Amino acid sequence: MLAIMSDPIQSLIDTRATGLTAKGIKAAKLKPLPLPVPPLAEQRRIVAKVDELMALCNRLEVSLTAGERPRRLLDAVLAEALAKDERDLERAA
Repeated sequence: MLAIMSDPIQSLIDTRATGLTAKGIKAAKLKPLPLPVPPLAEQRRIVAKVDELMALCNRLEVSLTAGERPRRLLDAVLAEALAKDERDLERAA
């Protein structure tokens, strides 16, 4: 959706749109438009990060239902996630 709403793709759509009162584009003309996607390695990194964050959320949920102190646990989970992000950024640099 973000790619389709971006200025470059909107320009492509505008050049292929038809109609005088309400311009639009047919699906047959929309389907062949190129859409930018991250490189496969970046897609895998994104999926790995989402999986990691979902695991943290699941652990948090289990801990909250087990009666642990929510604030202290939340602080620990956030600190762990942020520290991991910092380490990832340092490795990428």
